[in-house]
Amino acid sequence: MSISPDLMYAILSMDVYNRGYGEGIEGLGGLGASIGTATITQQSDTGVNDPEVAAGFYAVAYEWNGETVISYRGTDNDTFSSDPESGGSDVLNGWISGGGYPTGQSELAFEFYEAATGADAFDGIAQDVTLTGHSLGGGLAG
Repeated sequence: MSISPDLMYAILSMDVYNRGYGEGIEGLGGLGASIGTATITQQSDTGVNDPEVAAGFYAVAYEWNGETVISYRGTDNDTFSSDPESGGSDVLNGWISGGGYPTGQSELAFEFYEAATGADAFDGIAQDVTLTGHSLGGGLAG
């Protein structure tokens, strides 16, 4: 029995919380690791000094059923502070983008999309690409 695309996108929206810095489940793996029939092809930087972590941003690109699925992590640090485990403040670096103000996370979401697809984000959605995310991640996908 095959899994419905909507269910798989929801699973990948949650999987992104379990990888990278501040991972919810240790040891799941990075590039080349799989969740079901989806394989990780790219992930944002996760080092303590990387700008992505400083902004509280994390994303994963998966290859699934002939398409690229990009999942953006949502809120995992709802404070005004930053630390190496929880990354930068989602309030300052992500939430305010909902009000129309470009933030570190919204800019990093564009950069990750372009790196994962090889397409310019302003040319419209690339063929065979799906964007997903939960909470703030859904906003970044939008």
